[in-house]
This record gives sequence, structure tokens and C-alpha cells, in this order.
Amino acid sequence: MSKELRLKEAIDNAEANVLFLAGLPDKELSNRLDLVHIQMELAEQKRNTDSLELLEVWRSQIIEARIYKAENEIGDAPNEIEIAIADIETVVAKAEERQEIIESTQTYQKVYKSKIKEDNQDQMSLF
Repeated sequence: MSKELRLKEAIDNAEANVLFLAGLPDKELSNRLDLVHIQMELAEQKRNTDSLELLEVWRSQIIEARIYKAENEIGDAPNEIEIAIADIETVVAKAEERQEIIESTQTYQKVYKSKIKEDNQDQMSLF
């Protein structure tokens, strides 16, 4: 993708980019901003004005996202690992509930069967 096209796309999708970035953790936004600053320094050294323009747009979007996040008290979006862990915890909790139900049913069946045996013995004693 050419630099002009990337610049146009970054500008056209600025609002969506800011909203996406606002959901990221502050630490990641800080890391991205640091990375953009390093890239800007390299672009300045190489006198690459096209890259500088794009990096400046990215820099402003990251800063805008941090401000938007702070002003609107937006929490961090959960990452894939956190979602997977939550799903696993849910499955384990449901499995434990099912196991408790099975065990309570088995206990009831044992009590019921012993009661039947007692009743049968009482009936046999009548003969």
C-alpha cells in the first residue's frame, strides 16, 4: 500500500481508529506512542516527509484516544486470553454444579435403595 493511500485511509478512518485505540490498555497506548516517536525520529533522520506525515496522524490519534479514554472513563477492552480464561472458568463452574447434582442424586438413590431393602426384609418376615 502506498504511503499516500495509507495516509488517506488513516485520516478517513480517524474516528474509528480513536475508538478502537481507546479500548486498549493505557500501557499499550503508551508503548504505541513511544514506538511512533522512535519511528518519527528515524524518518526525520532519513528526511522521509511522507512517512512523517503518516506518523504524525497516528501520533495525534493515539493522543486523542488517551484523552477520550480518560474523559469518558473507558475501561480496557479484555484481551483474548482474558476472554478465554473467563470461558474456561464458566465451563468448570458448570461442570462442578453438574457433578454436585449427580452426587446428590446418587446419594438419594442409595438411601432409596436401602429403604427398599428394609421394606423387603420386613415383608419377608411376615412369611
